[in-house]
Amino acid sequence: MSHDAILHEIASKLPVTPNARKRRIWIACMVVGAASFGFLLATQPQRAWASYLVNMLFFLGIAMGGVTFAAAIRLCNGHWAGPIQRLGESLSSYLPAGIATVALFLVFGAPSVFPWVQHPDPRQAPYLNLPFLAARSLGGLLLFGWLARRMVAVSLRPDARALLPHVAPELKPAYEKLTEGWRGDAAEEAWQRHQLAHLAPQVALAYAVFVTVMGWDFVMSLTPNWISGLFGWFVWAGAFLSAIAMVVFLATQVRTKYRLEPYVTSAHFWDTGKVMFSFSIFWVYLFWSQYLPIWYANMPEETWWVFIRFEEPWRALSFTVFGMVFLIPYLGLMNKTTKSSPFWMMCFSLVILAGVWLERHVLVMPSVHPERVWLGLPEAGVMLGFLGVFGWRVQGFLTKYPCVNVYDLLHPRGGHGH
Repeated sequence: MSHDAILHEIASKLPVTPNARKRRIWIACMVVGAASFGFLLATQPQRAWASYLVNMLFFLGIAMGGVTFAAAIRLCNGHWAGPIQRLGESLSSYLPAGIATVALFLVFGAPSVFPWVQHPDPRQAPYLNLPFLAARSLGGLLLFGWLARRMVAVSLRPDARALLPHVAPELKPAYEKLTEGWRGDAAEEAWQRHQLAHLAPQVALAYAVFVTVMGWDFVMSLTPNWISGLFGWFVWAGAFLSAIAMVVFLATQVRTKYRLEPYVTSAHFWDTGKVMFSFSIFWVYLFWSQYLPIWYANMPEETWWVFIRFEEPWRALSFTVFGMVFLIPYLGLMNKTTKSSPFWMMCFSLVILAGVWLERHVLVMPSVHPERVWLGLPEAGVMLGFLGVFGWRVQGFLTKYPCVNVYDLLHPRGGHGH
């Protein structure tokens, strides 16, 4: 196909306005979430805010991880991954809402779940106090959000320039804004390469630092007398794995919805499936690296945190998490056939997403209320509320901007990673 034909076809697949039926679904999810959270807040405030914390960390980790996945592809010169890269960038659209959920939690929810708010330890008080927690959390998230927004804008700029003559009139103002001050094709290519070479490592480093610190601040500090040096990295690994799974799931959906089979191919799923497979193994590697020293040292001040989660009533849920995040993907993604199939990749991505969501419960809930498993319809309802906001934001992005990296389609610079 000629360049004009490709551009016209990609532009014709842009929905321009969000699908009204899906919009109603997201609104229904938000209503269910608000009702569930309100019910818990009226009956069990601590349970309400603990469930809020689980979903806050889960969806924010996915949004930040998606942008970081796109940055990592650029750092590795992965020119094969145009569609996957753009879908990762689309998750940045949730970041403003995600940062707002953190601010809301810090103002209203932190005293309900953090024991050190009501009973501060003088030794830990210089670090564990709400003003400092708010400053480092919101400051870090705002910095990451700014870097992510800039990287996505730089990535979209040449695509917007190429598609501008072909898109619907309703989209032209947004595309014209993205391409203001165009320097010429050669100068823009050099400028974009220079900008992304700086922004991609900054995004990746900021993600590693801030998600790790959030693991300490929002999960490990629930039990301030338990400390693990690897815990933040373990939280980071789960968040990044869930982001990859979300990108894969979105790829299976937009491929069918927008008829992008010529652009999102089985080779893309094969390559991305290998990444998802490897990070599932990395997740269990960090789990074992953390568990093994605790087991052989056998010090009561360390082992109790693990024992709570490996004994009743949490034992079954912990082993379910192990099976969904590691065992099922490990056995299922070993062969090329499943990794190359959009259907099987959709299935395994959903299993991993559900597993990581349950894993966030296992990390948070036993520290807040160890005697009883807080996992039922109210928790599912709160999750639907967050999902509604997440889906609304990501749908809005994919309605306006192409799901694939148009510049890479027009200027192929390399093959697939296999």
